[in-house]
Amino acid sequence: MAGMDVVVGGRYGLLLTQGTLYNMGLQVANVSVVLPFVLAQQGIIWAAGLLYPAFMIGILVGDSGAPFVIARFRRVKHLVVAGTAIVMAALIALNATAARVDLLVAAVFLSTTIAIGVTTGISNVAYSEVISSMLPEARRGDLILTQGAIGAVVAIATTLIVVPFLTGRDPAHGHLDLLWLGAAGLVSAGVTAAFVGQSWSGSHPLPPKPFNEVCHDGLSAARSQPWFRKYIVTQLMFVPITLGMTFFSLHASAAHSDKVGSLHTLVVFTSAGMVVGALLWRIVYRLLGVRGMLVISALLGSTAAVVCIVADASGERSEMWVHGVALVLATVANQAVFAAAIGWISAFAADHERATLIGFGSVLAAVEAVLLGGVLGSLAHHTDEIWPVTILLGLNLLAVAAAAQAPTRPPDRAANGQDHRQPRD
Repeated sequence: MAGMDVVVGGRYGLLLTQGTLYNMGLQVANVSVVLPFVLAQQGIIWAAGLLYPAFMIGILVGDSGAPFVIARFRRVKHLVVAGTAIVMAALIALNATAARVDLLVAAVFLSTTIAIGVTTGISNVAYSEVISSMLPEARRGDLILTQGAIGAVVAIATTLIVVPFLTGRDPAHGHLDLLWLGAAGLVSAGVTAAFVGQSWSGSHPLPPKPFNEVCHDGLSAARSQPWFRKYIVTQLMFVPITLGMTFFSLHASAAHSDKVGSLHTLVVFTSAGMVVGALLWRIVYRLLGVRGMLVISALLGSTAAVVCIVADASGERSEMWVHGVALVLATVANQAVFAAAIGWISAFAADHERATLIGFGSVLAAVEAVLLGGVLGSLAHHTDEIWPVTILLGLNLLAVAAAAQAPTRPPDRAANGQDHRQPRD
C-alpha cells in the first residue's frame, strides 16, 4: 500500500509539472488575447475578431474525435497528451514565423487556430482519461485547480522576466517573443507528459454520437424539456461574455500596439485574472450555485465595459491600466461560464444525456460566436468612440437578465428525493 502511495505521489508530481507548463504555454500565447493582439497589430482586424470563434469550432471537432484517437492508444494515452502539446507548440511557432516574415498572416492564424482548437479538444479528453486512471478521485480536482493557478503565476513571472530585455526593440517583434515562450512551454509540457507512463486502466471510451444525432437529440430535448430551453437561451446570451477578452485585447491593440511591452503587460493582467477566478468561483459556486456564478460573471463583464466608459468620460481612455483592469474582469467573468454550464446540466440531465446536451449547447454557442465575434472584433478597434463598448455593455446586461433563469442552488445541495430534472426557482 505504501508502494502504491509512492507511485501515485510520483505521478501526481509529474502531472502537476506537465499541467503547469501546459497552462503557462497556453496563457502566454492564448487565442483570446495574445493572438488577436498580434493579428490586429498587423492591421488584419477582421480576422483578429474571428480567432476565438475559430478556436471554439476546433474544440468541438476535437471533442468529437477524441474517443477515436484515444481508443487507438489505450494504455499509452499519455502519449496523446504529449503529442498534442508538441503539435500545439509547432502551430504557435508557425504563427510567430508568419507574423515575423509577414506572409499569409490571416490565413495562417485562422487555420492554425482551428487546428489548435482541435488538438486542445483531443488533449483535454485524453488528459482527463489519464488522471482518472492514475489518481484517486480526491486528488484529481486538486490537481486541476493547483496546476491552473501555478501555471498562471509562472506565466506572470516569465513575462516579467522578459520585459526588461525589450528596451529598444521593435514592439512588433518583441510581442512575438510571447509566442515563442508559449511554444517552449508547450514543448516542455509534451516532453514531461511522455514520462508519465502507462495508464492503469484499459477502459475504452464510447464512440461519440454523429453530429446530426447530437443536433437531433438536442432539438428534441429543447422541445420537450423547459429547463433545457432556459439553459440554451442563457448559453447564447453569455456568448458576449466569452468574447469579452478578445474584445478588450483588440481594444488595447488599437491604442498600445506600438508600445514596447504592452502585450506582455496584458498577459500579466490576464494571468492575474486566472488566479483570481480560480479562487473566486469555487467559493461562489459553493455558496450561491449556478445562478450566483452566472449573475456575478455577467456583472463582472458589464463592469469591465463600465470601466472603459468611465475612463473615456474622464479622458483616461488610452491608459494601459484601463485595458488591464477590463481584461482582468473579463478573464474572471469568462472562467465561470463553462463551469456554470456543466453544473446546470449536471443538476437536471440524466447521465446518458449530459454529453449530448452539453455538445448541442456548445455547437449553438460556437455558431453565434463566429457571427458575433466578427462583428465585435471589427467594432473593438474603434477606440476613439465609446459606442462599441456601450454595445458590449448592453449585451452583457442582457446576460445578467438571462442569468436569473439559472437554478438557485448547486447540484450537491439538491434536496434528497427531489426530481433534479425540474428547474428550481
